[in-house]
Amino acid sequence: MPVTDGLIYQFDLYFPPGSSGLLYVAVFDGGHPLWPSEPGEWFFGDNITISFPDKYFVSSAPHNLFVYSYNLDTEFDHKFQIRIGQVSDPILVQSLLPSIQMESFATDIAGLIASQDQSRTAQRERAVRQADELEVLEIPGVRSNGE
Repeated sequence: MPVTDGLIYQFDLYFPPGSSGLLYVAVFDGGHPLWPSEPGEWFFGDNITISFPDKYFVSSAPHNLFVYSYNLDTEFDHKFQIRIGQVSDPILVQSLLPSIQMESFATDIAGLIASQDQSRTAQRERAVRQADELEVLEIPGVRSNGE
């Protein structure tokens, strides 16, 4: 899913009626799980919108989020919709992050990005440790949206 440099301030995921909780979706930035943020967790639902504000700053290429899904329903394919609210203009970013003053905008954003990078590194290390402890299992019917 292409995005631009800027602040993602809203995430919406809609599961139309009929998926009966058999369709699972997760969004990643590279190898870093964004939504849900815990490694190994997935969103699922039926006739529901999962919606929440967020403050995630996209600052580096390739400016793509990766959406993975799998469907446990063996008879029907199911679809979902993702909507993301994002701003890149510094004035709009500041309006969403009122604690950031314009004179320190670049420094504050750099701090936010560094904090996100530390979180990604910690999650990656935790996932590697967990993977080392677990046997790799193949789940029938699991596929990414790129397959």
